[in-house]
Amino acid sequence: MQDNNNIYNEIKRRIIELEYQPGQLLNEKKLTEEFKVSRTPIREALLKLSQKKLVEIVPRVGTIVAQVDIKQIKYIYEVKKNLEALAAELAAQRATEEEIAELLEIAGKMESCDAVAHYREYIHYDQLFHKVTREASNNPVVIEYLEDLNAQTARFLRYVQFVVDDPERHNQSIKAIAEAIKNRYSLTASEEAEKHSIVTLERLSKMVFQ
Repeated sequence: MQDNNNIYNEIKRRIIELEYQPGQLLNEKKLTEEFKVSRTPIREALLKLSQKKLVEIVPRVGTIVAQVDIKQIKYIYEVKKNLEALAAELAAQRATEEEIAELLEIAGKMESCDAVAHYREYIHYDQLFHKVTREASNNPVVIEYLEDLNAQTARFLRYVQFVVDDPERHNQSIKAIAEAIKNRYSLTASEEAEKHSIVTLERLSKMVFQ
């Protein structure tokens, strides 16, 4: 038996990683059997996911994995860009030495990882870097908002099969953010994080957003 939070996180992961496809109907009975729980924890997890806009609960139909709304994703990126800049700025002021060491370690792993041959591993490190950065901001509002927005964008990037077209530039950008946080240069950290987001947004604009 698993606790409610673990159930929520596992279903969320499956949605983000497209194990559950957009538009797929989730079977409550199968989920209760898989997680060995009653329907109540499953329904609570699905309700929370609906609040995060990852599923839609349709009366007399059931729970359906939310469709990917490309127009909405563009708006999300516009907000996320500014929040990630703020998170980096605050991280430069508040990050612990352990968090800084972790950011530098992740940046190093991204440099040595082949973004094409080991795409899933590379994306994992990229998402981990942003996770550590937002947590280092030590601002619960920023952390919560970015976690919710990141769930949407992480699923979207997989959905459109986004590929980092210039890994070297991407890695330099990540390293610049990490170095700015390490040196406690909050303004530089903010600027580098914003530039990093703008490059991604521009790339997506050419690929998807018309």
